[in-house]
Amino acid sequence: MRNDELVSIRRKLHQIPERGFQEYKTQSFLIETIENMNRANIEITKWETGLFVFVNGKNSNRTIAFRTDIDGLPIKEETDLSFKSEHPENMHACGHDLHMTIALGALDMISANPINDNVLFIFQPAEEGPGGAAPMLASNTFKQWQIDSIFALHIAPELPVGTVSSREGLLFANTSELFIDFTGKGGHAAYPHLTKDMIVTASSFVTQLQQIISRKIDLLTVES
Repeated sequence: MRNDELVSIRRKLHQIPERGFQEYKTQSFLIETIENMNRANIEITKWETGLFVFVNGKNSNRTIAFRTDIDGLPIKEETDLSFKSEHPENMHACGHDLHMTIALGALDMISANPINDNVLFIFQPAEEGPGGAAPMLASNTFKQWQIDSIFALHIAPELPVGTVSSREGLLFANTSELFIDFTGKGGHAAYPHLTKDMIVTASSFVTQLQQIISRKIDLLTVES
């Protein structure tokens, strides 16, 4: 693909941000773009609102994967861009439009000039939530390819254009969700001493928890 084609693709994707597992327009756009490559060595498989796209390599002893996220965020875009979001309550504010464009460019290049390895391109829905990676990787659809390695990236606006940055060891952080219920006892404002005020309790818990994270633990040495 030419540079101007990639720019056009990114801008079209930027206009149609969709939330996790609602990426119907995005999926259709991706399929249309890939089919227009008109390559016999490309195999497209739908999974929910995402895609698996398999490209045969010259030597099929190994299969590697390249993953990109495809969902947008529930954010109103307040820009004057000519290609701003057409979905008023959603925006590609985390760069997933660019990630998809990079994946499509790589797919076009690798399918035109196959490498030794097979390559599976993973277009993952619901990266921002409610969580698309785990069910996608656990699916029988994914398991059929027996992937040896998976690669991914994230754009970094603070780096110069054209820079690819990596490092040994820890690179990206991970987030996990923890749900805690505080159960107390209501009461009258005139008798606060007879209540079990969970608002105060929860507030104190959050403060103490933050102190543990920021003052007691070296996050770079915590075992996974």
